[in-house]
Order: sequence, then structure tokens, then C-alpha cells
Amino acid sequence: MISTRDPNFFGPLAALALLLTVVPFAAAQGSLASNAVAGFATTNPGPDIPDSPGFLFSNSDSSTSSPNPGSDSFDPAAKPVFKHASHLRLTVYQGEIATPMSVSDKVRGGIKNSVSLFSITGWLASAGYEQVTNGSPNFGTDAGAFGERLGFGAIHGISNGVFSNSLFAPIFHEDPRYYVMGPGHPFLKRLVYAGTRVLTTRTDSGHSTPNFALFAGNAGGAALTVTYYPAHNTTFSEVSRTFGTSLAGSAFGFVVDEFLIDALVDLHLKKKQPQP
Repeated sequence: MISTRDPNFFGPLAALALLLTVVPFAAAQGSLASNAVAGFATTNPGPDIPDSPGFLFSNSDSSTSSPNPGSDSFDPAAKPVFKHASHLRLTVYQGEIATPMSVSDKVRGGIKNSVSLFSITGWLASAGYEQVTNGSPNFGTDAGAFGERLGFGAIHGISNGVFSNSLFAPIFHEDPRYYVMGPGHPFLKRLVYAGTRVLTTRTDSGHSTPNFALFAGNAGGAALTVTYYPAHNTTFSEVSRTFGTSLAGSAFGFVVDEFLIDALVDLHLKKKQPQP
């Protein structure tokens, strides 16, 4: 039997506390989504730094990117220059129209994104950093420790992603995709926008909302570590630290999403795409 004097007694309590922080919002969020208009507006209702800058939510192929009627270059038969974004990719780039995601899309997209090359690169980077600093989970700094960190990092990363995107995004009726603000905006504005996506996102109906799904998913991922992390990494403070570093990692991931294409273009590894 675990004693309340045992530091490990507080690990599961910490995990439960993290999960309970999002429970009061679930009913309110569901009510908000059920009262939303079924159609998707062609204007962004968000704040000055919107969650989907320059994008359209549309259920049709109607063009809003062609020149305005009456202009010299207007062609009524012209095809839209926008293209539809894949429902299973959780990053939407400039020039793409994001149509609503079904529950199935969120489940499959969350699973696919959790085991993508981008995610695997994150596991390797995290394991390498923790190996150098001998950070949590504390396995030491030998070759075997790196393998353990990589394996546990994969479990943690996959659980965070699946919980956030495949489980809680449908529950909270949130759109789990990241919308790239892209070139044409000041660097600092893009940086702030990307870094704050851990705090705010969009509902399925296109309205701004706190990012309950991400918080709940990372809390669930932190909670799960008490079942496989070393005992000294499952105390209240350690589980809370895991939760905090998960949020920081999510913010960093959004920043990478925002500037990755720009970096590849600058390194001549990708051709610059014409803007719509």
C-alpha cells in the first residue's frame, strides 16, 4: 500500500488535478458549439492577431481570390487560385482553404500527426537535450539512457498528440489545425501569434476560444507518465513540470510550423510558392 508520506503518492493526484482543471469548461464549450451557425463565414471573427489569418472556411469551391468584378483583370471563368487543405494534415498554409474537420478527420489526423517525421524529429531533439542535461526522465547519460529517453519521449509525444487532437478536440468542438500566418506580416507579429496558439484556437464554427483541447491533452499526457516514468519522476512537482514543458514544447512546435517553409526557401531546399 502506498503511504501518504511517500512522495510518489502525490504523482497520480497531480495528474488528476491537471485533468480536472479543464472539466468545468467542457459543458460550456459544448453548448457554445451547438449554438453556432452551421455555415462557415468568409471573414475572420477573431482578434487583431487571428487564428486563421488570410484564410477562408468554406464548404464550396466558390472563389474569393479572383479579382473583383468590374476590374480590368476580372475573368468570370477564372478558377480559384486557392486550393483545399488536406483534412488529415494539421498545418494549413497560405493559399489553402480549410474546410471543417469531421470527428473522423480529427481522430485520423491526430494519429497521423503524432507519428510524422516532424514529431520523430522532436523526439530525437528532446531526448538529445535531456541526455546532455540529464533531465527528466532521469536515466543518467550513458548510451542506454538515450535509448530509454527516446522511447519514453515517443510514448509521451504520441499520447499528447492523440489526447489533444484525436480525443479532446472532438469533445471540445475545436479545430486542432495550425494556420500559418506566413510572409507579408512582421516577424514579431508572426512569432507572437505562433507562440500564443497554445492559449487560443478556433471552434469548429470558426470562433476564437481558449485552447482547452491542447491543455487537456497535455495534462492527460503528463498524467500517463506516472505509469511508465521512473518513480522519482512521478511526484507532484515532476508531473507538473512535465505538463509545463509539454506546453512549452507545443508552443515551440507552432513557431517551427510558422517559419519552417521560409527557412527551407532561404536554404534553397524548397521553391517559393506564388502567393494567391
